[in-house]
Amino acid sequence: MEYLRYLVASVAIALVTSAPCAAAWRSEGPPLGTVYDLAVDSSDPAKMYALVWNGGLWRSDDGGATWTLPSTELVGRSMEWIEIDRAKPSTLWAGEKNPGQPALWRSLDRGATWKLVRDKAAGVGINMQPVGYRIAFAPSRPNDIWVPSTNLHYRSRDGGKSWSDFRVPDQDAYAMAVDPKNPDLVYSAGHGGESFHFSRSEDNGKTWKATGAGLGPGIQSLVVDATGAIYALDRGHGIWKSSDRGESWSEVPSPADGTDDIWRLQIDPSNPRALWAATEDGLKKSGDGGATWTESDEGVGRFLVRAVAFDPRDARTMWAAVSGTGIFRSADAGATWKASNGGLSGAWIEGLEGSPRGGTLWVRASVGLYRRDAAGAWNEVQSPFADGKKADPGLFVDRRSPGVVWAFDGAKLWRSADEGKSWAEMKLKELKMRDIMKGKTAQAQFRSFTQDPGDPKVLYAGAWSSNEPGLAVSKSVDAGVNWKPAGQGLPGEAVDELLSEAPGVVYARVDDGLYRTDDGAASWKQLPGFPSGELRRLVIDPSTPARLYAATKEGLFRSTDSGATWTRLAGGIEKEDVEDVAVAPDGRLFAGHFHGVSESRDGGASWTPLGAGLPNTDVRAVALFGSSPLRLAVGTAGNGVFSTELP
Repeated sequence: MEYLRYLVASVAIALVTSAPCAAAWRSEGPPLGTVYDLAVDSSDPAKMYALVWNGGLWRSDDGGATWTLPSTELVGRSMEWIEIDRAKPSTLWAGEKNPGQPALWRSLDRGATWKLVRDKAAGVGINMQPVGYRIAFAPSRPNDIWVPSTNLHYRSRDGGKSWSDFRVPDQDAYAMAVDPKNPDLVYSAGHGGESFHFSRSEDNGKTWKATGAGLGPGIQSLVVDATGAIYALDRGHGIWKSSDRGESWSEVPSPADGTDDIWRLQIDPSNPRALWAATEDGLKKSGDGGATWTESDEGVGRFLVRAVAFDPRDARTMWAAVSGTGIFRSADAGATWKASNGGLSGAWIEGLEGSPRGGTLWVRASVGLYRRDAAGAWNEVQSPFADGKKADPGLFVDRRSPGVVWAFDGAKLWRSADEGKSWAEMKLKELKMRDIMKGKTAQAQFRSFTQDPGDPKVLYAGAWSSNEPGLAVSKSVDAGVNWKPAGQGLPGEAVDELLSEAPGVVYARVDDGLYRTDDGAASWKQLPGFPSGELRRLVIDPSTPARLYAATKEGLFRSTDSGATWTRLAGGIEKEDVEDVAVAPDGRLFAGHFHGVSESRDGGASWTPLGAGLPNTDVRAVALFGSSPLRLAVGTAGNGVFSTELP
């Protein structure tokens, strides 16, 4: 089995909290993130910054080898770009492009603290305007800063100490740029009148001329090379070029195919005719001003590229921001790339799987499946489930032997006996011609999966869909070799969850309904009163199998009579949108939600918050793993996985 291996140790820093249980959270990884932008300090290229979607701003002091999170202020925010101040490199600027709450942020201490930029003269925050568009500096006059916006725009002549507003007549400005050699020559593009969507000022913004024949509306960025040529990137996948200060424009051949987006267009600092396009289909390079394009992303992976950054001393050294897999470094002008994610934990976590009897943790990130072994090393799991693409199989850890793991997808089933290091596909029995002639056309499908607690050889599989009665669930009594229909009484629909904590007793969640069998799937009956609404997770208390919990958008529900009746829990959890829930072998209950994670030691009657100290309290998944000691893992929306030891 192949792995895209990240031999990156877990972050060793523990975040100690003052919560009542004195939980100490440890960042686990995985070493990746949805990186939207990169910036390199021109005065000291070892200092770098990476902006992670929903995961805050990360800083490196060793050229991207290792990364730390200096502040949690930007965590959970829809940040899109980062710029280093041209006059004072310790000052950083970042744009938040959250609909309804856009903002411009500034840090004076390399990202340790952040404040909103405010218009002191008017007493109104600039963030009240729909800013968030990337600001523009005058390269030859670095104290000049331009802030594009709709209707009313802003500028500073003193590096951001004071601001004044201005208008580009008859135009919303989505992007601005300043000529590298002439700081009084300023360009603005966006949405204008019927004829022009581009304007030029030759007197540092005092007056503006509407121009730009051939250039359409919706330009999202402008860049100017050392010769004065202007490139404009629209919101789709079009690139336009002007060689006469914006008077006329011609479209440049697009580096993106079909509907793939171009996220960023950048100019190589060592060659004004060399362009880099960060696209939804990888990184593209042009050496002739955009006339032709070639691929330049070997080793970057299969995900879209958001931006590139260059070493100011040697532009052959580059870094790429890759949405999902993190940061990559090239030492040969983009010919080859290697991951540069040490310590970066900015993944968007969608699910966790673990076992209180084993130290392996399975992490379902937005970009694929990852495995953390007991020593803390991470691997991306692709083969045999996917080849160069996102792997997304279902997983089930054996109840008695945590080294045995089942993986399933569609009509395929795999088994691992070594905690997922290697896999063997189960050779399922194929239908014979006489079976087909008799009308038996159904085979086992694998959308959900569980194991009988009384006999590890007895397995149950829930189907993706079935129009025939009795085929929604299949059962195997020989460890997955042979399967027979076992869904009598279930509707012919997808079985989203199967779970069991008592011999012969299995629950099946089908659409919005809950069903139970007490006779090993010989027959099923529906349980009325099951919570309606958006259900996230259903679990059974292993210490009390008659007790079930249902995590929903409207809170957490409990049944104490094997699913016959349900009660919405209070005690501090009633207002939470509960994303996931896990129960320890001794009955301790953990619920993950937008405000962190909460613990109950009395079956959900009362709750203690455990989220203090988490840099991101938007918890999307929870799981228990390890036996000595037992640990609680939480997966966040933008900062990877954290864990704490349970007493």
